[in-house]
Amino acid sequence: MVKKTDVIVGILLAVLLIGGASLYGSNEEKLDDKIVEQKSQVETKKELYAVKYPNVTWFDPVYVADEKGWFEEEGIKIEWVGEIPAGQFVPSVTSRSIDFANRHTPLELTAIAGGAKIKLIAAGAMTSEERPHMKYLVFENSSIITIKDFVGKKIGINSFGACSEYVLKEYLRRNNIESNVQFVVIPDTNMEQALRQGQIDVGVLHSPYYEKSLISGGIRSIFSDYIVDDGLSGMLPYFTNEDLIKENPEVVRSFVKVLAKASDWTNENHKEAGEIFAKRRGIDLKYAGSWHYYKNGIIPDDTPVQWWIDLLVREGKLNEGQIKAQDVYTNAYNPNFR
Repeated sequence: MVKKTDVIVGILLAVLLIGGASLYGSNEEKLDDKIVEQKSQVETKKELYAVKYPNVTWFDPVYVADEKGWFEEEGIKIEWVGEIPAGQFVPSVTSRSIDFANRHTPLELTAIAGGAKIKLIAAGAMTSEERPHMKYLVFENSSIITIKDFVGKKIGINSFGACSEYVLKEYLRRNNIESNVQFVVIPDTNMEQALRQGQIDVGVLHSPYYEKSLISGGIRSIFSDYIVDDGLSGMLPYFTNEDLIKENPEVVRSFVKVLAKASDWTNENHKEAGEIFAKRRGIDLKYAGSWHYYKNGIIPDDTPVQWWIDLLVREGKLNEGQIKAQDVYTNAYNPNFR
């Protein structure tokens, strides 16, 4: 005969077993969900392609896009490699020490002519009358008023073979005084001091250095590079290694997409863009300038590239027909290009 107590004990044990199994099953499901969630997060992180990029000293929409998280939205993580000399940007992209950079057009052209496998993939900054690429500064009490007054003067440039030398030389050539000036190489960071100390008569400065010099007082601008063909020489294109394009075309496409978005946003929001630049570079906001950018990051046509090819041929840096404008750039990875 089964005792009532035995029945009660049996029922209790059954309830406990069922409850325990249910509790275990519930905990197991939660654990499984947590594992799936963590796995998903890891996979998401793995999807971000690390793009090696230099901490440039001039304004760059890449700072804006990174600050706003736009690169991550497109599966890219900017891996900042720190400051490297601007003169090493082209060699670094060529060697793939960095993946993208922006530098003035003649430097890419001479590198390509020398065998570098790089390609211009976005237009970048332009020279506008309001926001030029370079300004030509003199001490406030200087007698220099026009280009004709450059005769016999010392001109500070940041390097040979790039915009600060060639654009001015072209303007001097057009005024028949090219051979009557002395160029002195001085980094942009030291140009203002050299000007104030009388070591040079004219300083060719880029943003944000010309903003700082003018705001500090005692220095004035005589003209900007806009004076030569309305700034046609001013395109500051972005470029990458052709092998990266072949291996990861979608990464290039995503980078250009975000870059174009940040460039267009900068054109409409110069004040906030300057604030982001000042924050990222740790500089005083009042000195944080920003350039104007080609709409949608599109290289408009051969013209801004051909301008430089023609000049480099005149300078003896390229042979006639050595390279063609259409071969050195592409808009194929710009989603805004139709």
